[in-house]
Amino acid sequence: MGKISGKELYFITLQHCVGFLKEEIHNRYPSWSFKKGHHNFLTYETDKARSLEEVRDLPLIFKLSTGKLLGTGNLHDMEKRALEAQEEYDAVTIHRWDLVEEDGKMGDRKTKGDVIDVIRFSDDEFAVGIRYQIRGDFAPYKGSSPIPCPDINMKHGHQKMAEAFKHYRPHVAHDEVFLDLGCAPGGGAYYLLDKGYRVIGVDINDVDPQLTDRFKEGFLQLKQEAAEINVKHLKGLPPIDWVVSDLDINSRDILPFLSKLISKLDDCQGLIFHIRVDDSLNLEEVEYIEQTIRDAGLGLIRKGLLPSHGKEFCLFAKKED
Repeated sequence: MGKISGKELYFITLQHCVGFLKEEIHNRYPSWSFKKGHHNFLTYETDKARSLEEVRDLPLIFKLSTGKLLGTGNLHDMEKRALEAQEEYDAVTIHRWDLVEEDGKMGDRKTKGDVIDVIRFSDDEFAVGIRYQIRGDFAPYKGSSPIPCPDINMKHGHQKMAEAFKHYRPHVAHDEVFLDLGCAPGGGAYYLLDKGYRVIGVDINDVDPQLTDRFKEGFLQLKQEAAEINVKHLKGLPPIDWVVSDLDINSRDILPFLSKLISKLDDCQGLIFHIRVDDSLNLEEVEYIEQTIRDAGLGLIRKGLLPSHGKEFCLFAKKED
């Protein structure tokens, strides 16, 4: 079995975010040494040994999960080490990640707690690690979520909204109103309506008929460009409690409009903002986005990847209590 220093960590991310995670780690922890990367897994030699709680709470945007390496070696030794570690740490399940075949035998992804990972990096290179599972409902290779979804055409938007609610747990009263910018084809709105909330959707494109057929009340669509909406267009409508922005627009282009809109919505309590990840995005840009949203009146901010994200990440913001 290979020696482990106690300082080695591994990170699970979405494959298109590997480069961003490397940049983020380099800027935040310049003394860490990159060891290896395969698909959506990265391993690092860090500056010190950390508790599982410290590992879990590392403030990195572009990670889905972080764990501590416990050993490296061949498959036989790692399977043995995994069983020992499960007993030693009273772990709830074992996941087996095959990064060669992009397949694996997942344990209970819905369970919250310490989990053991057996990771196959190559034909003869395996590792065992432990991490705290807080977002277990994700499919590691396809970037999608097995969170239950109705049989609808707009599954992706539904999954993103379901994951945002699962991860950020916004406290939303039954009759509150969401302004859904870029609502078509309607998956996010479908999730919100199904939870009993009201939705004002804004999009120049039509939503899927499955949405309007299923929900006869509670949904209103404003047929116009979402990035051109302002408080005058909302006059006479119910006060907006939450804003959702899921627009395929560069953050620099959408942010001035979005921050101005939020600052003028007196009843707005929070924002769910899906931000596109592209070549123009960097960590300075993320800090600028965060500060602009704070200046608009939403001071409590969390951000990170959601498992079903495409090339984007989610910023969740709400008013300070």
